[in-house]
Amino acid sequence: MFFTTFNMGYGVLALVWYIFVAIGAWKMFDKAGEAGWKALIPLYNLYIAFKISWQGMYFWIWLALTLVSGFMGASASDANGFMYYAAWIIGFVQLLILCNLAFKLSASYGHGMWFALGLYFFPFLFTLILGFGSSQYVGNRAYY
Repeated sequence: MFFTTFNMGYGVLALVWYIFVAIGAWKMFDKAGEAGWKALIPLYNLYIAFKISWQGMYFWIWLALTLVSGFMGASASDANGFMYYAAWIIGFVQLLILCNLAFKLSASYGHGMWFALGLYFFPFLFTLILGFGSSQYVGNRAYY
């Protein structure tokens, strides 16, 4: 009974987190000239974030790494095999890509490294700040 309640609470928390991120991303996308409704579709909203701040190609690299690491981790028969460690390394590379995305997104709205760290660790709060705050989209910094 406890685990069912715990899992349901976690699901509700995850849904609330997603709603906050989607609301902030809606306004953030509007500022960047993208349609706000794109923030409601999982994975597509991440693609748009890559597109407005970095390059869409890196989204496909991140997605491919996600799939490969998932398959490798699922097929690893023991915790000491090559597949297990390779999945961990690929997962670390995925985190680095998302960290770089947070930095590029922060720079695209005229903010620096500290805001990027906030965007990486507290996206439910910092996307709301980007969307509803005074931040203006200054352009994709990857092309400069």
